[in-house]
Amino acid sequence: MTHVFTYPWTVLAREPSTAIDTLAEAGVDGITVASYYHSVQTLDPQSPESLFERFPGGCYFAPDSEKFAETSIDPPTNEVYGENDAVRSLVDMATERDLVVGAWTVCMHNTRLGTANDQFRIQSAFGDSHDHALCPSYPEVQAYLAAVVKSLADRGVSRIDLESLGFPDVLHGHGQQFGHSKNHAISSPTGRVLLSQCGCEGCRTAAAEHPVDFKAAMAEVRRLCRESLAAPDDPHPSFEALTEEMDHLADLISFRTSVITDLVDQLAAVSGSVSLNYLVSDGLGHGPTDGVPAGVDLSRLSGLDSVTALCYTSDTAIGRDCVETLRHSFDGQIHAAVTLDPDVTPTQKQFERTVAAVQEVTPGSLFVYNHALMTEAHLSWLAGV
Repeated sequence: MTHVFTYPWTVLAREPSTAIDTLAEAGVDGITVASYYHSVQTLDPQSPESLFERFPGGCYFAPDSEKFAETSIDPPTNEVYGENDAVRSLVDMATERDLVVGAWTVCMHNTRLGTANDQFRIQSAFGDSHDHALCPSYPEVQAYLAAVVKSLADRGVSRIDLESLGFPDVLHGHGQQFGHSKNHAISSPTGRVLLSQCGCEGCRTAAAEHPVDFKAAMAEVRRLCRESLAAPDDPHPSFEALTEEMDHLADLISFRTSVITDLVDQLAAVSGSVSLNYLVSDGLGHGPTDGVPAGVDLSRLSGLDSVTALCYTSDTAIGRDCVETLRHSFDGQIHAAVTLDPDVTPTQKQFERTVAAVQEVTPGSLFVYNHALMTEAHLSWLAGV
């Protein structure tokens, strides 16, 4: 089966039924629509009017206050071309054409939410808070995300696709609408995840229930960060090597893994018969163990039904390996995603090579990123998948 990622405004900006028909006629089996998302600005080359769309982060469904009763966090909402429940509308339209709908759900990363709920923001290892993400250690944040997942499951989606599941990267900032941060001092992936080890009150409280000396572990992290900043041309060894050498750091990551494992169990409990899929991208990257520094250990996430390998590369060998290594690391269903980013996939021939390579080793579905950013030419490429 072939699915395309998309944004609700891309479909609703034109005659919605026509947009759905176009995808169905191109051989697409399903859409994975941004349902709970971060702030974004997009350039939509298929738009009949304005090429640019800009939305703050939030829900593309109408929240039921009863589902959010166990948390003090109010869900921010977005109306799209007069639709206050775009997800429900798109599910109804897609179902008429026998297309399934996945709910693309960005868990922690949301500047609009972080701005409104500064008490739940992530912190860097040095204690400064960052408004682009919430910390998963807080029970209120976990209850809030459970309410989001429950709301989406009740809207008839076939699958909930989880992104930004682990402890967030402090250098991945967004403005309320869109934006970027700058950094020249962190010279290695290890330095980045060290700086992103959250030391907020939620983490300190939750860590008290785990066998970790949280104060000592965070002091060790700060020392390593200072060393990295003092010698940017002499980066630390791999994060895995550091945890093997330092017990406090290993205990800290074990604590973070417990937090994310418990969170996924909560999400699985409220999703009911709707499957949970994880878009593998946290911590150090897209590999099966890259999420460990962010608390995402695939071997422990029994609450997930499937994972999607993000094969965003022009090297077909790397794309195949991305899928195959996940198959040895996760017991559930494995999907694969490819991108139409012109830096990676500049031609139709490259697209066809990449798709053929990952499909040879992918037992699950193929996802294509991103319908909302496609030209008419890109749409024609889908017909050959």
